[in-house]
Amino acid sequence: MKRGKGSFVGRVGQVWIAFTDKPITAWGGVASVVAKFLERVDLRSWVEGSVPIRETSPNARGVYEKVLAQLLTVVCGGDRFAHLSWWGHGVAAMEKAFGVEWLPRASSTLTRFWGKVNSQAMAEAWGERARVFARQVVSWEGITEDTLNLDSSVLTRYGQQEGAKRGYNPRKHGRPSHHPLLAFLGSGYVMNVWNRSGDSWSGQSAREFFQQTVQTLGEGFRIRSVLADTGFYQAPFIEYLEGERYRYIIAAPMSEILQKRIYQVREWQAIAEGIEVADFWFEHLDAKWTRPRRYVVVRQEIARRPRASGKQPSLFQDLDQWSEYRFSAMITNDETSPPEAVWQDYRPRACDENVVKDLKEGYGFGGFCLHGFWATEAVMVLTALVFHNLLHSLNRTILSGRGPVAQLKTVRPQWLILPALLGRFGRAAVLRLAVSDRRLRAKLTYFLQRIQRLPWRLNGNAVEGGGAVS
Repeated sequence: MKRGKGSFVGRVGQVWIAFTDKPITAWGGVASVVAKFLERVDLRSWVEGSVPIRETSPNARGVYEKVLAQLLTVVCGGDRFAHLSWWGHGVAAMEKAFGVEWLPRASSTLTRFWGKVNSQAMAEAWGERARVFARQVVSWEGITEDTLNLDSSVLTRYGQQEGAKRGYNPRKHGRPSHHPLLAFLGSGYVMNVWNRSGDSWSGQSAREFFQQTVQTLGEGFRIRSVLADTGFYQAPFIEYLEGERYRYIIAAPMSEILQKRIYQVREWQAIAEGIEVADFWFEHLDAKWTRPRRYVVVRQEIARRPRASGKQPSLFQDLDQWSEYRFSAMITNDETSPPEAVWQDYRPRACDENVVKDLKEGYGFGGFCLHGFWATEAVMVLTALVFHNLLHSLNRTILSGRGPVAQLKTVRPQWLILPALLGRFGRAAVLRLAVSDRRLRAKLTYFLQRIQRLPWRLNGNAVEGGGAVS
């Protein structure tokens, strides 16, 4: 084969290798399905009216384009600003599909942009607008009641970022970290995020965080139960929930005194093979705990359920009849439901853990760290309350159909990584997806048609007064 003007650079197997200048992208699913969804809900108007950063430089190229570039980086699996390049090949196809004239090519464009969020006031203004966004997305599905899940997470840092301090870090002992609080609905939508320094304890500011989350949900929303991990096992917060008449189920840490009380339990109710439950009343000796409260304890036999959740308490490890089990305990103000029902109500918190896992592994929640504390929180809020909720809505209502909602790292290779070529048909630009499988073609066609019929629109929230910075 002739090489012509040198366009062929080699050969492998039965093919020649050459280069092309045609705008081809590996992310055809993003440039079609995701782009159609963002266009339909009008994300551009919301971003331009809500992000508290105004660029007045004559060289500035637009707020929406930078937020969109951040979204594309997240959707394509990035967890660093430098991963902007992951979708950069064939950027012309992305620009046409998302209806913008320009997209950033350098990660410094994004770091400078978010670095302008340099005060608590700005971060709080942005957080408020993002929480309103989250409430809008939840309202699309008509969700008016749900469980509210509270959790904390540890994000390890490898630099001298503001707020990155040594504290509780179970995987990287001694490393600096941030220690954010998160609030989710049982349906998987994230309703609130606070960044905190690494030396914060798990339940610090729990009451204030909870109050702000409830305010975000609004008066018409009913919280069926408050579910929380052991970080929220603290007397003042529990008494607050009781005073406000919220039903709660909170995981109890396996302290030595609680282990001794569990050891006194003699009646266990078998509810499934290898699973037994019991309940009892218990009061800590600490003066902060003002009265006895109900506890539900679950033990699971390791031999029958090797993947059982819970822990092997240290006091039981040398006891023959007790060392074969893993235990978990919960405190609750539900005094009437059987122990099995309380445990069954708490079990959906596994979905909460899946949300945290999805945020970290699918959306890069633990990355995108900037030097400034408030700038880092602004990106956390963008990732969790805007990107996650938006794509979670797309996933729940369109991509997953009636089946289980898959995490983004599963959706990405299934629907988003599709080769596509930007071309023309007459005067119209055409994005040609390289899909030969008829069933996959039919699915993608169905997705686009369903999105076109969606009635949802985001309400813009114009920035006023001192909320913006240039």
